[in-house]
Amino acid sequence: MTIPEPIKKFITWIQGFDHQILRNENDVKEKLIFPMFHYLCYPEKCHREYSLKTSKSGGYYKNPENSHIYYIQDNIQQKNTDNLLVFIEVIEPQKSKLNDVIEKANFYITHFNPLFFIVTNGYDIKVFECLYYYKNELIFDTNIDKLKNNDIASKFYNKLNFDFVKNIDNKAHILKENKYNLIEKIIRQHPDLQDILEKYDFEPCTKREDYRLVVVRKKVAIACNLPKAFGEGNCEIEFSSLILRGLKIYLNHQDILGQLITGLHTQPDWGCRRFFKQLNTNTFEVYLGKTTLILSELEAADLCFCIDGVCQEYKNLIIEFENALETWNYEFVKFTDSRGFILFSVKQELWELMQQFANEFDYTKGKSEWHLFHRKNISIRVGRGIRDHTFILPKLDRRLDLLPNNQINIIYELNDVNLKSIETGKLTLWQQDIGIQGTWTARYTKQWLLEKYIPKVINYYSAKSQLSEAELLAKITNYTSERVLIAEIDNLKDLAPYLRDIQSWLHIYVENIGAALLKPYYQAYTNLVRNTDSSIRGIDYIIGNLRKIEWANRQEEISNNFTDWKNLTFKHAIDCLDQQVARINNCEYENSLKADLITRTFIWIIENGKISFSQAQLNAAKQALLPLWQQSRFEMRYVYPNR
Repeated sequence: MTIPEPIKKFITWIQGFDHQILRNENDVKEKLIFPMFHYLCYPEKCHREYSLKTSKSGGYYKNPENSHIYYIQDNIQQKNTDNLLVFIEVIEPQKSKLNDVIEKANFYITHFNPLFFIVTNGYDIKVFECLYYYKNELIFDTNIDKLKNNDIASKFYNKLNFDFVKNIDNKAHILKENKYNLIEKIIRQHPDLQDILEKYDFEPCTKREDYRLVVVRKKVAIACNLPKAFGEGNCEIEFSSLILRGLKIYLNHQDILGQLITGLHTQPDWGCRRFFKQLNTNTFEVYLGKTTLILSELEAADLCFCIDGVCQEYKNLIIEFENALETWNYEFVKFTDSRGFILFSVKQELWELMQQFANEFDYTKGKSEWHLFHRKNISIRVGRGIRDHTFILPKLDRRLDLLPNNQINIIYELNDVNLKSIETGKLTLWQQDIGIQGTWTARYTKQWLLEKYIPKVINYYSAKSQLSEAELLAKITNYTSERVLIAEIDNLKDLAPYLRDIQSWLHIYVENIGAALLKPYYQAYTNLVRNTDSSIRGIDYIIGNLRKIEWANRQEEISNNFTDWKNLTFKHAIDCLDQQVARINNCEYENSLKADLITRTFIWIIENGKISFSQAQLNAAKQALLPLWQQSRFEMRYVYPNR
């Protein structure tokens, strides 16, 4: 995807910036802040500086510390605190403690009502969104090195560039929320009015008929058309409240997967659901498709209950289809008129022979065991007319930048003809058709092609083909890695690929994660690596990861305790892991960054350490790994492509 020119310029500048040239606060302002906001496209005339400090009496007065303010209006006469965009405060370079400055945020935000508050020492950068002046959200906690990453720099630009920020209607949001809070307050203070309104509440129920699921609570109702086979579903959401009555929100398949299906069975105030933003104790902002709503605590709870009921079944059906057709190990691809899974690839010459054989052995031309093909456009249909086993589709592998007549992907096609019985059949009956005599799975199709069909084709045309059997077989490229199944693992290093999948998922996961899955995971893997040889290499990497987690929890205390952290031993690493186990056992949710760091630590120890372990410890580790890995596999496949 082409990066817009303004973002390219911002990325080029930040990647060329050297924070080591900064010597004092003025350098931070002149060499970092001013150029940064120039590349964020803020006009110079929209800049103004204040020198403010709070007094014990709650007032403010001038002091040498400079903060920099950017306004919407180009007309200097119109600049005032009612149209403030960004408030920035700089401190000395290399000063690691930003907490003292951050504590001032409440004063600045209350006095100036900015949209964003930024504090930086020239290396570390913290950005708070102050869209609601009493509820501040840390949206960027980064540094110059991380900001040089193209993705992070692009997100930073998109969130803070002048054109985007100046169009944020802060006053409209505040008025809307205050109006809603006032209505809620009046209702709570008048029980008789509340009784009247409750008469309009929905009647709670759950109804299921084939692929139609309806889940209703007092304040929310969701009617969902569940996905059939690998098709797409949708849903409609309604509310019973006086404010939202009559509103219907339609969400398509991509909306459901991209917004609703993460954070299931978690509370709305845990920060695990991407479509929720808590404004205060009793109020939430909710993003459903392209619609933004303000909901009360009760409405938010009912919405979560309904979403959990619908999306859990939505997710279960998708998983059920993948499990039954054995497609998890293959990459899903979708084209304009077809969809399927890449099994492997072959050279163009071999594919042409496969097509030629299918034409010659069309089921209408004979009755031998190999007369079981029929061409449909460019697909090969395997079956005898009455029973369709599978459909094979060729696609040029453009990922390898190959020219035509080279590598061809062999696709296990999800053909509408083959899936018709699934889509029209009963929920519990369609799986009965899967098997060697019925609908072939992706795994069996691949096995049949490689072990039976392709050898038969090569042998049949061996005299006519210009390529030898060895040359044709050597051109087959297998895209799936053959892993040891989790249940069959007895070598610890075979756990590493699964842990890497989980770590990759955690690395891009921006929400908090419900702690239920992580508690047994932390405990089981800490026990598994407990008896690692103390001579393990990379102890500095292990301690560094755990240090970052503890810094986030107790920054000042850990800063003192880790004075000689490079001289610490593996025993200290285990002590730190035990502390994380104890911590998460008292948590409802976990920050994804912490889970990422702990997983990196487990991977390193397993790949580089000499570990003594019992069968019980290994079994517990496999049991704890499976549900977490399955969740990561599902979300990487279905959620993130739809974001």
